[in-house]
Amino acid sequence: MKLIYFYDEVLPEQILLAGGKGLNVALIHQAGLLVPRGFILSAEAFRMVIAECGLDDSLAAFLGADSSPDLITEVCERLKDALDAVHVKDEIRVSLIQAFEELSPTSPAGLIVRSSATVEDSPKASFAGLLSSFPNVRDFDDLWVAVRKCWASIFTPETHIYLKEQGLLGADVGVAVLIQAMVPAERSGIVFSKDPVTSDSDKVVIEAILGFGEEIVSGEVTPERYLYSRKRQMVVSRKLGRQSEFISPTGERKKVFEELELTPRLSEQEVFELAGAGIKLEDIFGSPQDIEWAYSSGKFFILQSRSIVIGERYEKLFPQIGEHTVLLRGSGVSPAMGSGRVKIIEPDEIPDTDRNTVIVAKRITNDLAVHLRRAAAVVTDEGGATSHGANILREFNVPCVLATANATEKLKEGQVVTVDGFRGAVYEGDLAVRTNRSDNVPDTLTKVFISVLVPEKARNVAPFADGVSSLRNDYFMLESGVHPIKMIKEGLGVYLEESIANGIVQTLQLFKGKPVWYKTMDAPTDEFRRLKGADDPEERNPLFGWRGIGRELEEREMLELEFRAVSRALEITGGDLGIKLPFIRFVDELHAAKEVMRDVGLRPHEDVKVGISVENPATVFTLLDFIDEGIDFISIGMSDLVMCTLALDRESQKVARIFRPNHAAVLRLLDEVATVAGKHNIFTCVAGESARDPSVLPYLVTAGFEAIGVSPAFFSEVKNEIARIEGEHHGGARRAARW
Repeated sequence: MKLIYFYDEVLPEQILLAGGKGLNVALIHQAGLLVPRGFILSAEAFRMVIAECGLDDSLAAFLGADSSPDLITEVCERLKDALDAVHVKDEIRVSLIQAFEELSPTSPAGLIVRSSATVEDSPKASFAGLLSSFPNVRDFDDLWVAVRKCWASIFTPETHIYLKEQGLLGADVGVAVLIQAMVPAERSGIVFSKDPVTSDSDKVVIEAILGFGEEIVSGEVTPERYLYSRKRQMVVSRKLGRQSEFISPTGERKKVFEELELTPRLSEQEVFELAGAGIKLEDIFGSPQDIEWAYSSGKFFILQSRSIVIGERYEKLFPQIGEHTVLLRGSGVSPAMGSGRVKIIEPDEIPDTDRNTVIVAKRITNDLAVHLRRAAAVVTDEGGATSHGANILREFNVPCVLATANATEKLKEGQVVTVDGFRGAVYEGDLAVRTNRSDNVPDTLTKVFISVLVPEKARNVAPFADGVSSLRNDYFMLESGVHPIKMIKEGLGVYLEESIANGIVQTLQLFKGKPVWYKTMDAPTDEFRRLKGADDPEERNPLFGWRGIGRELEEREMLELEFRAVSRALEITGGDLGIKLPFIRFVDELHAAKEVMRDVGLRPHEDVKVGISVENPATVFTLLDFIDEGIDFISIGMSDLVMCTLALDRESQKVARIFRPNHAAVLRLLDEVATVAGKHNIFTCVAGESARDPSVLPYLVTAGFEAIGVSPAFFSEVKNEIARIEGEHHGGARRAARW
């Protein structure tokens, strides 16, 4: 029986012999890329030893779907003990010694012995970091010990859980062993040929550290991160990492001195070279790849390549997410979001988790990641998007933000937060879209509108809310994961139009007889860049950039589609519908938007009301010009108004402490709007999460605004607070509601 395979001898279909890792390394070598010299001990040797030791029943129990946790622990110990004591069979010894003696003399840094499971590195399951590798092997006795440990490393409760969750307990599970020359790495890292967080196929993600790569895949350090654009053939982003120590090519642990900290880990040409390797490997394997590399003596070595595995996305969008308080920023490493109560854990702690628990830790190890598969989210101080722990959390759909630097210090036990694995942000409070009960809310003179993202999720609030301040189209626009302009150009715009129209119809029916304001597209460019087919520019600060009605007037086909959807919805159900034009800067934008409405057969102010979202001081001071052009209502985007007035990025953690909705300049602008709108009898609503800020809500209630707009999650809380304020002020300076 053939037990040793050199790279050129492995065939593409021999995964049951070479294991996933071994097979892929062999195919990379055959494609002409540089890999460390080595050979593969076939998984047949593993099967031979299991049978010789009488462990078939134990293996069956380990792979049993109904085996209890206690039985799995007992079986794992039994299998490990047996493999630890087994003597090398003559057939295996002869084959192994011959290959070892051929490789060892040309490997001055020693050998590394790596597990290669037959279900590993597949398109469905990465097994990232769950099995073991053993470096610095220099003699045959140590090699045999390492081989046995590689076989035994599959027998852990964590691996059983992983196999079960991935539906692989019924697979033919075996362990081959990949034996390679050690690369004395000066630098190491990871390449993702496609951004695993945003699914942007244009971007190649490259991470790099000094020294050996174990610390990057284990999440012990925060690597330097590069983004390479295939279309533009250039590095479009570089983010510094944090690394205080590294393992030198001689195996010594050394400190990273200050001048070295500021030195880029990779030159631009080296980024190009690694990106090119990632793209080539994607072509070889037919899917986006997660690649480990090392650099030594002027050459890049590919250590392994596996398919990027990402679980199905769930609950992708939370309403008005950017308007909330950002507590922390880090690297978003999973395309999902979650919310719950913070639980801070120690490095070796295995916590109980559920969908209401946000785990906060210094870093996430591979085995710990498996136990966190039920968590609402995970936040860490250190780690990178390409670490094994991050890979596993992505596979289990767990929202995750790594490399925040100080999450374990800044977040408090029991604190309620929302974790955004897209944007790499941790927000204050629970911002999840969910159906809230709103029984027993008091009557108020000030109306309370809600923002609606997913109409069905507003069903329980609809009977109590006074209207919809923003029917946001993010969900309809972005849920496909394809850029809306790409859909239009490919003839798929009709499906997008139908989705928007159906959403409007459903919302009008839920809020029958109440005002519903449909907000046209206002996602900033960084949101759209995450979508397939995106060609949006990279902006230093997208919140101040190409967005709102100004952008849509340049992409007229998108605006026409939205207005046709509005017209279709009104034909189906009728109702009190208004169109809200977001982030408007100039009066001629209002005039142009109404012309587009007329071109698709909508009559402004007759078929549909038309309003503007006041979000910057310029619009406040030219409000009379907008009124002369013709508007039916005003919505004040409170968070953006604060941002534009104080010149503060509302998503920046650095300036969050001085983001003050009650700043005197903001209040003066609000007073100006209230006065002008009141004089011209125009209904005005102050919307956005900053509108419910306790420092400014009493002013809004008494200043003469007809309505406050908030997210559904805060409706009852704000309604009760307004009732209290009105009671203290006997209704305040109210104007007669004109809607």
